[in-house]
Amino acid sequence: KQIRYTDFDQMEYMPEIASTLDIYADEITTSTVFNPIVEIDCSNREIKDIISTLLYNVLNIESNLFGWARGMCKYGDYFLYLDIDENVGVKSVIGLPPSEIERLEGEDKTNPNYVQYQWNSGGLTFENWQIGHFRILGNDKFAPYGTSVLEASRRIWRQLSLQEDAM
Repeated sequence: KQIRYTDFDQMEYMPEIASTLDIYADEITTSTVFNPIVEIDCSNREIKDIISTLLYNVLNIESNLFGWARGMCKYGDYFLYLDIDENVGVKSVIGLPPSEIERLEGEDKTNPNYVQYQWNSGGLTFENWQIGHFRILGNDKFAPYGTSVLEASRRIWRQLSLQEDAM
């Protein structure tokens, strides 16, 4: 996992690849008055208002979603630490570095669905409800993690990088 993430970081130094990530994120987060970033479809007005407050006031998706989407496209995963107050709910979120987060599954033999997240360099372990894990699914090769949109070009990029270094 770490080698892939290092490659993705290096790949971004190519302007064509950086622009591609920008385009992906822009397409994901483009909105208009008629087509909002997130449309909340709920018949219960109170629930709809709570979700709207969470998305727009607490998570501030209008400012943050572009960066989150770009990071998810780049790495295939994006992790948000959810700062949760027992009485208030989610107070804020903090993006965590995808290359440093490990998803722990199958650690509890009595509960095979138990998931935790470990921040390796931070020396912290989080419960499933403390982390929002966004991932691009479709390629089981990297499960339980997502697949970067850059993955298909990674081998060719490495070959070109090696050729460039040899010159």
